[in-house]
Parts: sequence; structure tokens; C-alpha cells
Amino acid sequence: MRTVYWFWSIVVMVMIALQIAFAGYGAFYAAHKLEDDGSSITDRVFEDGFGIHIGFGYIVFLATLVLLVLGLIAGIGKWRLGKHGLLALLLFIQIQLAWFGGSVPAIGALHPLNAFLILGISIAIVMEGWQARKTAPVTPSAPAVT
Repeated sequence: MRTVYWFWSIVVMVMIALQIAFAGYGAFYAAHKLEDDGSSITDRVFEDGFGIHIGFGYIVFLATLVLLVLGLIAGIGKWRLGKHGLLALLLFIQIQLAWFGGSVPAIGALHPLNAFLILGISIAIVMEGWQARKTAPVTPSAPAVT
């Protein structure tokens, strides 16, 4: 079960990195449209550019909750589970920052900073999983019956 947990932690980390890339795509998509159209960005252009970032963010949040459940099942320990809880909390806050950032840009400015905290914690979770796999005691298999 710990192998499934570790694999899923890698999937979540990659999803978080992709989410940051999708935000970059949205920004450059909008900038490109400004060049083409000349003056303003419509709601449709914004949604076309940031739609994948917005939708995928909710999937990342759900994947993190699955990681938390897998950590519980795998018995990874309270300290490491605390990091998963912190990761889920930061992702919940990330969603709130996005919602309120549309009205208050100063709040929105915290959204990308929080993204880097989220990525850092997810990398730490993967690295701890790697270390746990390397240092796990090897149990000898039963001798073959002849």
C-alpha cells in the first residue's frame, strides 16, 4: 500500500506543477490576445486562457484529499500526515485566494505565492516517501519448500 501511496504522491506533485504551468499558459494566452485584438480582454478570452487552470485546480484539490486517505491507509505516521493536512489546507486557501482575488487584487497577489508553498510541500512529501522506501526494513521471504 505504501508503494501506491508514494506513486500517488508523485502524481499529485506533477499535477501541482502542471497547475502552475496552466496559470502561465493563461497569462500568455491573454497577452497574445491583447497583441492580436489591440486593447482589451473579454471574459471569454480570460476563460479560454485560464479555463484549464481553473478546472484543473479542483481536480488537484480532490487528488490531494485522496493522497491524505491513502496516507491514512498506508500508515505513514502522524508527522507525515500532518504535512498532508497542511497541503490540503493550503489548497483550500488557494481556492479562496482565487475567488476573492478577483475582487481584491492584493488578495489575488497571494495566490501565486501560495502555489509555490504548495509545490514545496508536495516535493517534501515525495522526497520523504522516497527516503522511507529506501530505509524500509527488508523482510526476508520464507524459504522455499523442497
